[in-house]
Amino acid sequence: MPAPVITAISPADTWVKVATNVKAGRITKADTIKQYVHTYVDTGAAAPVGLTLARPFIGKCAKIESSYPIDVYVLCKGDTGSVMVEL
Repeated sequence: MPAPVITAISPADTWVKVATNVKAGRITKADTIKQYVHTYVDTGAAAPVGLTLARPFIGKCAKIESSYPIDVYVLCKGDTGSVMVEL
């Protein structure tokens, strides 16, 4: 397993790709005060637009589980932030 990577979620209110072509992993919020959401698309598909597909983090982490390769995105509402990505 590769070492965890800290990824900046910036600018605010913008989807940032944090993982490409993955089936499993975990994303951990750097802090619990800011509001983060996550989503995924099929690998190679266009980035999400808007918040229709947004899912809130449950607690401090979001688990990545898929039977097919996906690209994972995170958005920090109203502020910049960072997450630790473990794949």
